[in-house]
Amino acid sequence: MEEVLKDYPRIEARLVNAGKATEIAGYLMAFTVPVVALFLDGKEVLREARFIPVEKLRDDLKRIYEGVFDE
Repeated sequence: MEEVLKDYPRIEARLVNAGKATEIAGYLMAFTVPVVALFLDGKEVLREARFIPVEKLRDDLKRIYEGVFDE
């Protein structure tokens, strides 16, 4: 994930161990791992879980990033 986010410096990432932070996992409804969830202004705008195709994730992040930051 760190490699993918290098292209998007304005996105902040956090890693949460769902087994140890069960309250956060429950709040995010992260019942399978891994889960990538992107929030913008407190609203979820992207979620990928379990089997995450890296190229699809890159494309989705690029579309959202360019739409938000207009770069």
